[in-house]
Amino acid sequence: MLKNWTINTFLFVCCLYSATGQNEGGAPEIFHGMSPKDNLQPDPNQVCGMSNPNGLVAPEKVPKDYSAPGQFPWVVALFSQGKFFGGGSLIAPEVVLTAASIVVGKTDTEIVVRAGEWNTGYRSEFLPSEDRPVARVVQHREFAYASGANNIALLFLATPFELKSHIRTICLPSQGKSFDQKRCLVAGWGKVAFDAENYSNIQKKIELPMITRAQCQDQLRNTRLGVSFDLHASLICAGGEKDTGDCIGDGGSALFCPMDADPLRYEQAGIVNWGIGCREETVPAVYTNVEMFRDWIYQHMAQNSNSVPFAGQLPSNMSDTRN
Repeated sequence: MLKNWTINTFLFVCCLYSATGQNEGGAPEIFHGMSPKDNLQPDPNQVCGMSNPNGLVAPEKVPKDYSAPGQFPWVVALFSQGKFFGGGSLIAPEVVLTAASIVVGKTDTEIVVRAGEWNTGYRSEFLPSEDRPVARVVQHREFAYASGANNIALLFLATPFELKSHIRTICLPSQGKSFDQKRCLVAGWGKVAFDAENYSNIQKKIELPMITRAQCQDQLRNTRLGVSFDLHASLICAGGEKDTGDCIGDGGSALFCPMDADPLRYEQAGIVNWGIGCREETVPAVYTNVEMFRDWIYQHMAQNSNSVPFAGQLPSNMSDTRN
């Protein structure tokens, strides 16, 4: 009897793990400690990277270069003293991934994270946005402002967001994942052009081609950076198409790509880092390579929050915290 009970229990656990699944890259998803439903079908709000492709509200008209309300529910806006200053992505209910460059010089108590936002100029939206204060900021200790190397930071919130249809998390890529030759997206509230006077009120949607590091370095050497410019190993590139690209104010926002197996789900390839001008042909923008920092992210999440990868499967070198 005991033997049969043990076998049945083992089979149930295996089925449970299979039903909840893993993300495209084989890395465990973050289920935030939520138990699957009795029918083993996870709540879609608990599944990372799940988009709302047509949005959740149908406004009168959304231009093609803007997202629909609730379309990318992991996109967050960052505010300091009531003013918007950059973007980020929700990677756990109480953890935001952003760029170190935009939080340098800001104290924890200065920063407010807003999730579920679409129009920053109108607070009474059908899908209400929610604000959370930041309890702790963790910046990479080897961040170099001049080159953009290791430009990554985590914001740990004082209280977590409740995940729902317009507030969800983005998946992190597996270690070593390459996004070369894919078309990916940035969503945020930065300027629509370099000489624009104000940030965009409506969340922009920018589609960009990923390019190889070698191609990126060659193209950037044709700019004022000069022929001796070397692209740091922690950076990747996208863009270079005429009249499209991220701009001032998009710093910290996610560069995210559709999963091969499910194009309605996304994983974060990069963090908006720096660029030369905005929306210029053959001049790609530069992003922090998220897959390179996945272990660093998990290490600090384990130390500072209650969110861990599904089934507790942390990277094997969790004890090696490299800041």
